[in-house]
Amino acid sequence: MSQRGGGVKRSSWLIFRRRLLVVRLLLRGPHTKEALVAAVQQDMRGEGYIGHAASAFKKDLDALKQEYGCKIRFCRSRNVYTLDDLGELALFDLPDTCLEALAFLDASFPQGAAIPEHAYIRDLLNRVDLLLPEARRQCQPGQRQKVSLRMPETAAESIDPRVIKTAKRAAELGQELRFAYRSNSPDGTISTYRVAPYEVFFHPDGHCYLDATLLEANPRDSDGHIPAAMHYRIDRIIAPSIEILPTKLPPQRIQPPTYQVRYWLHPNVARRRDVAAHLPQTQIVYQDDGSAMVSATTSNLWQARQTLLHYGSACRVLDPPELVALFQKAIREMAQLYEITC
Repeated sequence: MSQRGGGVKRSSWLIFRRRLLVVRLLLRGPHTKEALVAAVQQDMRGEGYIGHAASAFKKDLDALKQEYGCKIRFCRSRNVYTLDDLGELALFDLPDTCLEALAFLDASFPQGAAIPEHAYIRDLLNRVDLLLPEARRQCQPGQRQKVSLRMPETAAESIDPRVIKTAKRAAELGQELRFAYRSNSPDGTISTYRVAPYEVFFHPDGHCYLDATLLEANPRDSDGHIPAAMHYRIDRIIAPSIEILPTKLPPQRIQPPTYQVRYWLHPNVARRRDVAAHLPQTQIVYQDDGSAMVSATTSNLWQARQTLLHYGSACRVLDPPELVALFQKAIREMAQLYEITC
């Protein structure tokens, strides 16, 4: 008697475990029936579906729908099952502070913008939302967080996912990358670059960049240095041209020249002694008159110029001469643009 009872308990436990596995698999995304059955069999070492698998699988779906209120939909055009709602199996919950964090992310990274789409933030939010009980879901209209991160929005469709995927893959493999790149010059010059890729990142300006060390350029910029640290806008890389090369990168990053930067900040921005460290190895010395002398390093002069330009006339760059020259050129061009004679 006890042996038969033990067998029933074991059978019931196997069925329950099998159904939970089906739910777990559907949480990862849509699956065909064949894929679900095969995955269950593999996980349960052949003990998942014994005998007529199709009939047992249908009973599992019926039980999940009827006993637990799961909403499982079959898409005939794709021949896959999709989980729309966990019903009573939505056992995952979070403290209110974490729900506020989810609402913050939801408000800061809206649907359709480049960062949430290509960094899969929306996928994460939607998946967590599915896991929560309905009463705890915060990512619904009318329940938006009043605190958000404001960033310029770049449309998701402006970035070809093939470019991000290939660039990320090259960085993961530690292999060189080659691509054609469209500059922002008036004639739309297209150059071909061979680079050592290290990271794809999103900048607060709303754009997505590839952080790389330039190894070869065609045509070569007469003013450029090679190797050079560069940030390439992903949306300016021509998708059909990007390719991973077989050449492996050395264990340590190929180091471009590093420049020692020095600049002076006006008391208007420094007197409160809360100047931000925008560049690596920043050291700030506050002066008695309220101004500040700042020293730092950079391997990307163009990026350093863009960063320090936001201070406007409250910043004077002192070193290196190459960065001073970039500022002088920018000021001359702005003076010409605004018809100012110096």
